[in-house]
Amino acid sequence: MNCIDMMEIPELRETLNLRAGEEGLMHPIRWIYFADCLQCVKSEYRMESYIHGSEFVVLTNRDLTDDSLKLKELIAKMQEYDIAAVGINEGQISEELVQYCDEHRLPLFELPMRFPLVDLSQIICKRLVLEENNKNAEEQLFTSILDAEHLNKEDVFAQARYLNVDLSGEFRVIEFAFFKERDKDDSFTIGQAIRGIIRTEFSHYLPQNILTQLQAGTVLALVPAYDVSDKLLKKILAKITQLTEKDCATRLVVGVGNSTGYLEDVRVSRNEAATAIKLANMSGREESVFFYKDQGIYTMISKITDSRFLDEFVEKNIGKLLRADEVNQGNLCETLEKYINHNCNAKDTAEAMYIHRNTLNYRLRKIQEILGRQINDIDTCLLLKLAFMIRNYRNMQR
Repeated sequence: MNCIDMMEIPELRETLNLRAGEEGLMHPIRWIYFADCLQCVKSEYRMESYIHGSEFVVLTNRDLTDDSLKLKELIAKMQEYDIAAVGINEGQISEELVQYCDEHRLPLFELPMRFPLVDLSQIICKRLVLEENNKNAEEQLFTSILDAEHLNKEDVFAQARYLNVDLSGEFRVIEFAFFKERDKDDSFTIGQAIRGIIRTEFSHYLPQNILTQLQAGTVLALVPAYDVSDKLLKKILAKITQLTEKDCATRLVVGVGNSTGYLEDVRVSRNEAATAIKLANMSGREESVFFYKDQGIYTMISKITDSRFLDEFVEKNIGKLLRADEVNQGNLCETLEKYINHNCNAKDTAEAMYIHRNTLNYRLRKIQEILGRQINDIDTCLLLKLAFMIRNYRNMQR
């Protein structure tokens, strides 16, 4: 649950009045904490003993709220431990606090005096517990689908109906790899926020829930393919990456696996999504979204399951050059790969490597001597380029 979800709880729609920090509404909420005790005012109060991150902090103690400077200092200290939002009784919110929360993207809610805090606590805690139970059930369901060897379809479909997940038609796995930039945010908190963004964006286009799973550094999603075309999917994924960068200060790289109509092959789609991300990282391209089927020759290479065949191809075509570089600590392989990638244009290659044209020509002659073949005909260049691509792919797998 994030702050937007909390605001949309039916019992709280007329209760929570957002006064500031609208840009931070996507922050996940893990629990509610009432900081009304007098110890909050004392100098020996240890914040880390009470605040563990992602709490909705409620402050109604007038000893705190009537002192604007003291209140801001306390909230600032709590923010160091990544609280999700603050709630303060009506009539106790200063304009200075509103300005502070807007500047720091911290949602600030005004609470009506007539609404009992015990009811607020029960409503939010009940929702959090229910969501956590459903989230665990969804992750278990996703895990059981990925475990194709022990897949029990009858149990899977029964659990999916309970969770309002449609498993008919075709699906594909999408992996969202994230790279945190704010040191104070832990990976779990960031992953939870990203998962919330993913679910929210897909909910605009799909009538039922999608399965998501948080793993180390990634979020997986099982998305119907029949309701979401590639064009629409690219639009949704672009929005998710934009919101993640804006709301979480985190960069996403997204890999999209091929669609399948068989639950047994969902694991294959998951592996394809992961491979698309690895290939994207290897290529150094600046895009954020990569479809496995669009990775060109690398897609074809990844379909070859005989790793020995791939290694033998590399050895046959550039093995001598690899060993020559190892013995002499040279860079002949790099030179040849760049030469081929620059369409065998010596001038462009020399400029890209910041070396003299004569130096390049010397290296090319040395390369031909070691390989025992000319490297300027198209068939040879194609074999050599493919050998380098296979080598890069195999290095990525190790």
